[in-house]
Amino acid sequence: MHAEVVSITRERSCRAHLGNEILVVFQEPPASPLKLGDRLRFDDLRLDADVRVFNLTNAQEFTIYVAARDVHDLRLPAGHGGSRTPTAERLRAP
Repeated sequence: MHAEVVSITRERSCRAHLGNEILVVFQEPPASPLKLGDRLRFDDLRLDADVRVFNLTNAQEFTIYVAARDVHDLRLPAGHGGSRTPTAERLRAP
């Protein structure tokens, strides 16, 4: 699954937007600094788990922890009254 880094905060929190309108938020790995616009490939995106990521822009590989609360389905309205955590089907959608 491919994504693009769309923001990096001062606290080194990164946001990556997947092609299927899912946003993944994670801490930047210290050994593999990211830049805005970097293209990433998530090998097996799972929630509450360590996930291998390959930076297609600079050919570096790293592992991040993806918490369920940090993955957001952007197709769900912000005020819909529940979590924006994607379903398993949406998480795997191309």
